[in-house]
Amino acid sequence: AAAVACLLTTAIAAAQPLPQASGHWWVQQWTGKAPPAPRVSVVSRGRVSIRGVDGGDVRYQLTTRARAGVGDERFPTVFDRSGIEITVLEGGSLQLALRKSTCASCRVQYSLEVQVPAGLESLSVHTAGGRLAVTGISGSLNARVNGGRIEVGRVDGSVVAVTAGGDVRLGTIGGAVHGETAGGAITLASSGGDARLITNLGSISAVGVAGDLHAETGGGSIEVGRVGGIVRARTGGGLIRVREVGSGMQAESGAGDIRIERALGRLMLASGAGDIVAGIQEGAMIEDSELTTSTGAVVLSLPESLALTLDASIALARGLRSIFSDFPAVKVAPLPDLLGPGGERAVGSINGGGSLVRIRSGRGRIEIRRAAAARAVGRERGR
Repeated sequence: AAAVACLLTTAIAAAQPLPQASGHWWVQQWTGKAPPAPRVSVVSRGRVSIRGVDGGDVRYQLTTRARAGVGDERFPTVFDRSGIEITVLEGGSLQLALRKSTCASCRVQYSLEVQVPAGLESLSVHTAGGRLAVTGISGSLNARVNGGRIEVGRVDGSVVAVTAGGDVRLGTIGGAVHGETAGGAITLASSGGDARLITNLGSISAVGVAGDLHAETGGGSIEVGRVGGIVRARTGGGLIRVREVGSGMQAESGAGDIRIERALGRLMLASGAGDIVAGIQEGAMIEDSELTTSTGAVVLSLPESLALTLDASIALARGLRSIFSDFPAVKVAPLPDLLGPGGERAVGSINGGGSLVRIRSGRGRIEIRRAAAARAVGRERGR
């Protein structure tokens, strides 16, 4: 182990870089390298950028911008040696860690650029107070930021990206994804596995998820392209829109519309105040489902061949034919109320009946449409 440490020390040794004046700041650049390793860990502060390249050593460039305190020396000495300490950990992992500044009264800004072999098994990054960008990694990524934006380009393995505050932008991810921020938007281009996206306040957007999707925001919209598995989506207030879900969907919005263009499985949808527009695909194996809104319309489109049992009701109908169905087997009847205007209820077995689909609206309109007709209605309502 001592021989290895000595080898690394020799490989990265460099002369003290001369500071360059930039206004009231002094800028220095520190560079170094180490032999490639299967696993790399980076611990730093400020802005960090990591890029995977084919072959080669692990290389870094650390830029410091320092401003000395009143009465201090003209040229602030940030470090008395290389600003990055490189250590070989147990199992052959390589760690690059930012040293503590030797200038106690200095104000220092850090920017670290790292080049690693693209074929890494894993990369772990932890930085405080700055933006993190990573791309071109074949293995897995575990990225944690104390406060700042996270940007991930292409990573072939799984990704964990967590920040205490800032947007999370995820590109093409080959494995599972966990993205989380205390405050900011989350975007995902694609995930080869399950995806879990959570923000306390901000929007969520995912273009493609091969597995299941869990999306949750305290307040903001959730917009999703295609999901191969199950969708679980929740927002305190905002739109939930899904283009295609390969299985079932559970969605809840405190105040906002819920819209699903094409679904193949069970639907459990609830909105405190908003419309629900859902389309079932041909060949769906739908289980017992429920669509509920306190105030808003419900539009459900069904393929001609789908067999199910329908039970739909409105507590307070706004007028004649508050429930409309394209399917003659569904019969609509009034629900009188001795204290005032009543509601309506529609029940029926479509194509001989099957799984129960229950629709409830406190005040609004319910439409049961054949698929072609419903698409036209959905487009009209979505304008």
